[in-house]
Amino acid sequence: MDHEENAIRQMDGAGNMTNGSEPEPCIREEATSSLPTRFGDMRFKVYRNQQGLESMAIISGEPDTNQPVPVRVHSACLTGEVLSSMKCDCKSQLDYALQYIADKNGVVIYLPQEGRGIGLVNKIRAYSLQEQGLDTVDANRALGLPDDARSYTDAAMILNNLGIRRISLLTNNPQKVSDLTSLGIDVQDRVPLPLMANQHSIAYLKTKQARMGHLFDMTGNPESSCQAQCQPARPIVHVNFALDPQGRTATNSGQPMELSCPRDWRRVHELREHYSAVVVGARTWQTDNPSLTARSKQLGRKPRRQPDRVIFAGQHDCEFTADERRTFVVGNGRVAPGAIQIESNDHGLTRPLQALQWHGISSMLVEGGLTLLLSFIREGTVDQLTVYVRTDARQTAANAIQIALPGFPVASLRFERFGKGILASSGRLTAGQAS
Repeated sequence: MDHEENAIRQMDGAGNMTNGSEPEPCIREEATSSLPTRFGDMRFKVYRNQQGLESMAIISGEPDTNQPVPVRVHSACLTGEVLSSMKCDCKSQLDYALQYIADKNGVVIYLPQEGRGIGLVNKIRAYSLQEQGLDTVDANRALGLPDDARSYTDAAMILNNLGIRRISLLTNNPQKVSDLTSLGIDVQDRVPLPLMANQHSIAYLKTKQARMGHLFDMTGNPESSCQAQCQPARPIVHVNFALDPQGRTATNSGQPMELSCPRDWRRVHELREHYSAVVVGARTWQTDNPSLTARSKQLGRKPRRQPDRVIFAGQHDCEFTADERRTFVVGNGRVAPGAIQIESNDHGLTRPLQALQWHGISSMLVEGGLTLLLSFIREGTVDQLTVYVRTDARQTAANAIQIALPGFPVASLRFERFGKGILASSGRLTAGQAS
């Protein structure tokens, strides 16, 4: 294959390869070689895009493209990977990914996106602001920069060049799953990366979890990776809701309660930006009529994206006002025109979740009501759980969660002060954790 044939053609807006009639490629394979590493012998392919930025595919063995290929899409981190900074987990993630693909014949794509895409100078400026008390998100915003400026277009084109369209993605970041899916890459499942926390990185990791929706267990159980791989293909599921000190989400008459403080509302709307869809049950939809959008008022800026809507309606009819987003209705009742209906003859989640995955819903934020939340927990389909309780007492928060989720092992939750309340969180839940 000559140099011109190695060129990767442009993608259209849906992430599909075009017919090759464009005068210039977006990215080109420039060099390839083998290299011995402490993880084993690897093949390296270097690519250059039209801006002159160089990315690299690190390939172990002969990946089987008839099966989902293990892939890590990794952004460069000079401070962590070269200088051994302890402020982030980038080096441990890269090392884990290289060992993983060495064991399973996969690919690591290494992208030049320092500091979540803001560059080395701005990254160090953000570090300086963090020394003054800002977290990683607010430091970026103080500099007039986005929370995450990364793009995975080059990664998608490299995967196409390698003939890889179905992948098992090594990541804790649901946004990465959504972005690659939107670029035409079939993310069949997600392989979590184990958490390697230390006293210097713990605040950064908590921020990624609470404000950017990253999915990991703060206890850092390395077995979670093996457990998650055995799960059937489905969207990532993050259950998030708020309670009052008595364990209620609504008044006795069924009306919704104003529970979140401004800081928690911002957290919720930041999460909505990161997920493919926001999910509610029939009763929440009928009584609250939620818009399920990421809103400028709560974010203090224009939303980066809007999630699709998913309504688990059961046998109930479902009416809504159509907008530019997709609306999925799971159930057998009548639905409004424009809905994508997923029929379900029982209360099980396996088939609806598989159908939503097939429709490109790679990650979901489940917000209510309690009956639906309990169904996700009981079936072991929760990758992350966060509960905001409007109280300043940890024990009161624990009691409220115990009331709302009978039988749930509250001792497994991590509690922290957050705004005017307590935020409790957990990593992956196994089936039967609420009886």
